[in-house]
Order: sequence, then C-alpha cells, then structure tokens
Amino acid sequence: MKLKKDESAMLPAWVLSGACTERFFAWLNETEESDTWEHQNCTVLKIRQGSFFYLYLQKGTGKSLVPGHDLKFAGLYVRKNYNLYDVDMKLAALLGLPEEIVFPCRTDVRKEAEEQAGQKADEILGMHWQEFVCQSGLDARSLIPLVVRSEIRECAENYYLQGVNPADIRFIPKISLETSFSDTTYLLFLEYGEQVAEKIAKRWIKRNIPYISQQRILCGCVRDELREILNTTNDRMHKIKHLIQALEGNSCRTVKIVLCRKGKVIHTDVRAADLCNPKGCYSVKSLAQKDRRVLERVFGKPAEFRIEDIQSVSCGGEFLYQTAAK
Repeated sequence: MKLKKDESAMLPAWVLSGACTERFFAWLNETEESDTWEHQNCTVLKIRQGSFFYLYLQKGTGKSLVPGHDLKFAGLYVRKNYNLYDVDMKLAALLGLPEEIVFPCRTDVRKEAEEQAGQKADEILGMHWQEFVCQSGLDARSLIPLVVRSEIRECAENYYLQGVNPADIRFIPKISLETSFSDTTYLLFLEYGEQVAEKIAKRWIKRNIPYISQQRILCGCVRDELREILNTTNDRMHKIKHLIQALEGNSCRTVKIVLCRKGKVIHTDVRAADLCNPKGCYSVKSLAQKDRRVLERVFGKPAEFRIEDIQSVSCGGEFLYQTAAK
C-alpha cells in the first residue's frame, strides 16, 4: 500500500515518521490480510472490536512464536481517524519512531472530553437553562446562594485590578470525569466525540442545577459590583490601581512617600513592593523604627496607614504618584 502525496497530507504525522510505519499502517488498514505483523523478531497482533483494533506485542516470529504467550497490550488503533492511542514505548521503538512523536493516552482523551463537555454545557446553558430549571421541579430556595457582600466586593476589586470587563464575568462550566471516565465512555468518545460530549454535558447539568444556579447568581452580583466600581469616580480602588501601576518596574526600590491625615503630614521611606497591596492598607512594620515612632506620634498608634493617607510617592526626585493636597 504505497501512499500518494495527497493521501499522505491527510494522515497523522506518525504514519510517515518511522522506519517502517508505512508498512505497519498498510497492515492495520488491510482487513483481509493476516492478523499478525512481524518485524525484528517481534510480532504485533491486532484484534478487531467495532471500529477499533487492540494491538498486542509478543516476542518471536514464525515458528519460534508461541501463540498467546507473553502477550502485552501495546496500543489502540482507531480506524476512523487513523490515530494510535496508549502506545507502548516498545511498539514505538519497534516502528522506529523518533522521540518527538507522542501519542495521546487515556488521560489526554479524558481531558479533551472534559473540555468539549464543558463547552457543550456552556452552549446549552445559554439556550436552555430555564427549561432545565423548570423540569427539575426544585424548590426556589435551593437555587439561591448565600450572598456575602464583603466577598462579592473583594472578588470585584480583584477583577478590577486585573482589568476584567464586566461582560466577561459569567459562570463557565468545569466538568471533571476523573472518577467516571469508564472504558465504554473512552471508546465512545473516540468514535463519536461531539455527541458523547453533549450527552455528558446534559447529564452534568441535570445533576448540578442548584450549584449552577447559585454560581450564575453570584457571578451576576460580582458583575454588578464591578460595574459600580467602574462608574463611581471617587471609588478608592481607582487610587489603588493607579498606585500599583505607577510602581511597576520599581518594586525592588525604596521610595519616598508623603502621608497626610487630618492636616498632619509625614515624610518617610518605604519599599515600593510594600505599597503594591490590592487592599490599599499598608503595615507600619515595613517602616524604619524612627519613622514608625513619628507616625505614631503624629497619627496616634494605628496598625496601618491607608491609600487615603498617601499624598505622593517619589523616587530619585521624580513623582510616581500624586494626589491633590488635602
């Protein structure tokens, strides 16, 4: 079976990468030929099951071969896409394949199935979520989460600092098949991919309606809170983000800061890294001892100073951050 140029371009890379892979590939696809393939004192046995060939490796050839003795599973061949899976290293070496040719294993296929099922679930939720909720017959109380405002605010603040668009905050299904990816599911996914992924997605949605509902509501709360931050011009998060951005590239340096509270002003030095706090609260422990004493004398004995206290930050005579004088 000599492959034509246009045929070769449509085949997986492994078919043309080994010393004898073309011959091996031809044997795999010529169903009327022998069930065994011999090479270098080794025999490969293929056993057909539907659209698959289970491959087994055995030492010896011809008369020296003891049928059924010392058989070792060496891989799975899928006739539908000409791909090999779970290939044993000894079979790869026998075929003369280079090390860079890597075959997917069961774990790789499971992860692909999880990804496709997650995408399918996302599509289904976008179009048919209300139908699933109505069909479930669940009490409305089980669909509503416990909303903690402080947690919503913290999550929104983190998204704001990361530059996330509110429209991008939504529930994205993550489906794990680690404990339920059976042999049957494995083979069905290899053969029917998209249909199996859709079936997995629908089953997952039906089993997780309360969780999905709660997460969708929480995402909506965070989305609204982020919009509130963006639309409130005097929100303290704008100052925090401005300061963090101003200190980029200077985190290892010591900077001079001017603190001002109730008309009282302090000049002190601090490490720039200690000011890159997304909470906008800064411990006085990072200050020199003499500066801590000054801070306590002027401001009282606070455990921290805040973004609202910082009037300016400079380094080498250049202002990195500055607010209007209080």
